[in-house]
Amino acid sequence: MKYVIYTKNGAARLGALTNGDAAVVDLAAAYAAHLKARGVFAAERVAETTLPPDLVHLLQAAPVSTEAVGHAMAAAAGRADLAHPRASVKLLAPLRPGKIVGVRRNYLLHAEEAKRAVTDTPKMFFKLPDAVIGPGASIERCFTEKLDYEAELVLIVGRRAKNVARAEALGFIAGYALGNDVSARELQLDWKPEQTSLAKSFDTHAPLGPWVATPDEFPDAPPRITIKCWVNGELRQNASTTTMLFDVPLIVSYVSHFITLNPGDAIYTGTPAGVGAFMNPPGYLEPGDVVKVAAEGLGELENPVIDARN
Repeated sequence: MKYVIYTKNGAARLGALTNGDAAVVDLAAAYAAHLKARGVFAAERVAETTLPPDLVHLLQAAPVSTEAVGHAMAAAAGRADLAHPRASVKLLAPLRPGKIVGVRRNYLLHAEEAKRAVTDTPKMFFKLPDAVIGPGASIERCFTEKLDYEAELVLIVGRRAKNVARAEALGFIAGYALGNDVSARELQLDWKPEQTSLAKSFDTHAPLGPWVATPDEFPDAPPRITIKCWVNGELRQNASTTTMLFDVPLIVSYVSHFITLNPGDAIYTGTPAGVGAFMNPPGYLEPGDVVKVAAEGLGELENPVIDARN
């Protein structure tokens, strides 16, 4: 399943991609059709309550909500009135996580370009959920002259996770998405002491989307995919998730031993080499630039950069 939040005629809706990702099923409308066929009087009201435009709610209400999604997709089969062409809707961020955790320097070449030693355990930071924006939304440059991009695989937590064993960690992941861990490098690299979490939590510093793909969308668990990032059409980052220093199960297990992870929380898993800060000369983002992140099965996440200092 590939979940999206989209707007159609000004209203936000929860959807799922179908027809080779070319169409979006309105899940609440499709579930209402299923309930009507069963004779439920308040079908629309029940459907809207069960499947509102909030993926965090869906994850928190599982398995009741996910069973409803199954019924909705079955009801939508062959029903053009319950789906929209993807090109006719606007995709938003697929969810607003309860909390966002990030992993620092999780690719060897990125650690080397940053001239930082590889550590034995993950080094973490936090991003504020209010930083999340969706595909097409603008990344705002404010305060910083050193605005940077970081293409990443994002994990979406599906079950409450506390002190999880590494061998069991994949069972706590509801899905995967693309993320861009936008950073104000002055705060992270120049200030003493460094302010990494603040540098990564400005408004608009957490592009996320365009959808959340459930684990069954991939032949491998966790998915073996290549994360790529372009700035104005120039390929800057290009690396397989198999080259992570700390793999997905270890990350989930490690974080869960410090904080409780809840359904809808997100983990940005680190960025490959090629960020702007360590280019020669530095390749920081400027207003007018366009950043695109892409990976197999996760689509494309494209965001323009604007000046927001006035």
